[in-house]
Amino acid sequence: MRIDNMPLDPTYFENIQHGQLDFPIQYYVDELHKFLQHRVPLHWHFEPEFFVARGGTVVVQVGHHRIELEANDGIFISSNTLHSFEQKNESYVCECPNIVFSGELIASHTSVIYKKYVLPFLGDKHVPYVVLHAQEAWHNEILKKLESIFALLQQHGAESWYGSFPVLDFQTDSFLEIGFEMQVQGLLNQIWLLLVQHWHELPTVTTDKRELQYQARLQNMIAFIQKNYMNPLTLEDISGSSNISKSEASRCFHSYMKCSPVDYLLQYRIEAAQRLLLGTTRSIQEICAECGFNSPSYFIRMFKKKAGVTPGIYRTQNSI
Repeated sequence: MRIDNMPLDPTYFENIQHGQLDFPIQYYVDELHKFLQHRVPLHWHFEPEFFVARGGTVVVQVGHHRIELEANDGIFISSNTLHSFEQKNESYVCECPNIVFSGELIASHTSVIYKKYVLPFLGDKHVPYVVLHAQEAWHNEILKKLESIFALLQQHGAESWYGSFPVLDFQTDSFLEIGFEMQVQGLLNQIWLLLVQHWHELPTVTTDKRELQYQARLQNMIAFIQKNYMNPLTLEDISGSSNISKSEASRCFHSYMKCSPVDYLLQYRIEAAQRLLLGTTRSIQEICAECGFNSPSYFIRMFKKKAGVTPGIYRTQNSI
């Protein structure tokens, strides 16, 4: 996946279908080293997710919480939860396998299993995520079962909306294609059972009203930036879109985005320029103006700072 084709709406909802309607699970490999700033942007989806760090330390943001995963550690992220992934060192080559799936793959929503063990766990607001450390026995058991699921879906699963991914080496036995869906479902049920059995041991996370207020204000400001990024904008304009002070706007952005509102505006303009460079034949000067930059030299300097190369080289390197 690349940042320039991740379809996010102004609330950060990832607007794609994960898996098929009759087999609602999708396997991905997040190639963090290929993303702008080596970071999958903040996003959410209705479905829960399992993610495993590979290639180096990965910083996972869940809401405003930041968790460091060492290589081979993993994390469960509950449904409807804002999250992002970022490799800690820009020299890493992090290729991180993950699955996004519906709770109904474990059991039908009308079943006693779903009502007793799936819905209550996903609805527990004090457990928005579960960190899985490779050195802890029951965590490691989950991680090994995830490896098997990854291997099965890599070999036999349907291609995702994002296309193909690099083939990863999973330390598992070979699997037959016959009944692979049943094998995936069986392993996922075993993983879920382990989570439920250890539910009472899981550390809880408190989400207060202030955090929810920050999130709502942030989403309003993000929507304003995405609608108006091509026009001259100031910090006062951005904060005014949520009827808050400039300092409060800065606190909201730093809490979730780890940057200022103006830095986010610049980053979004660069991303818009990337899309135009690859999707149109417009000149660099035209793209500069369309993305809200009033100086071509400043645009080129900022583009190189954020993307690592000049706009012209970026277009050449990524042309099909």
